[in-house]
Amino acid sequence: MKSLQTRLLLPSIWLSIFMAFSPLAQTISLQEVAPGVFYHQGKIDDLFTTDSGPVANITVVVGDESVAVIDTGGSRRAGEAIYQAIRDITPLPIRYVINTHVHPDHNFGNQAFVAEKPEFIAHTRYPGDFNAKTGYYLQRLTSPWFEGTKPIAATRLIESQEEIELGNRILVLTAHERAHTRHDLSVFDPATGTLITGDLLFIDHIPTLDGSLTGWLNVIATLEALPYQRVIPGHGSIQVGKNAFAKQTQYLFSLAQEVRAAINQPIDINTASLTVMTSHAKDWKLFEQFHSRNVIQAYKELEWE
Repeated sequence: MKSLQTRLLLPSIWLSIFMAFSPLAQTISLQEVAPGVFYHQGKIDDLFTTDSGPVANITVVVGDESVAVIDTGGSRRAGEAIYQAIRDITPLPIRYVINTHVHPDHNFGNQAFVAEKPEFIAHTRYPGDFNAKTGYYLQRLTSPWFEGTKPIAATRLIESQEEIELGNRILVLTAHERAHTRHDLSVFDPATGTLITGDLLFIDHIPTLDGSLTGWLNVIATLEALPYQRVIPGHGSIQVGKNAFAKQTQYLFSLAQEVRAAINQPIDINTASLTVMTSHAKDWKLFEQFHSRNVIQAYKELEWE
């Protein structure tokens, strides 16, 4: 009988071992970077070619009464891993899921939180792009990592600036003008001086332009004026001190300068996408995947100045 039981147990044991090493059963950890502020740094990768995730940063803020999650990863599985990591920290209800913008690496994990019945918060212009783009995103996300992923729409919209209360913990949510996208939302935790920017800030990962170049530079100036002590970017490591935006600002400023120069020469948009700022490739990861798109987006904006 014991031999039979052993034989019956073996498949389960091997399945457990397989799942432990499978990217489809990924676990993540959350690091406490300030009192009540937890963070997971996503790997720097392209969501549309990766076989696992998250590839964007995740932030969790815990108050005395409830929890807020800022961005939820790029798939159902990523969201489930984040949810489990939160439950390893606290049993408090998750009342708010905040989507910094519509790009799927930041919000396609929302469905893992539906059972908690939180408010899904986003910029007032978020729903239009969510409805227009999510079908396209799902068609491109074909690896097993994304199976079963169902996008979840926002249920509460921020038009300018609002506060949410977590229990002796206030978060300030700000809806910005067109910048990285046309619906960027940032989160500021005054208690710890922590600014969560979403993709208004990229570290190491090249910035990606899906909104307005000049608007982004203006929004950065607004964010830099906040009394922050640390910044959690959309991608890359946490930044401490007042130079958090310096490298990205230099890239965006140079992009504006050199694209304007190309327009004035004139150099056509396709040639510009292959020649402008190519010397910056060594400064950023995923440069080849995204820089030429940035040039094209900037060219379309700046040629009408």
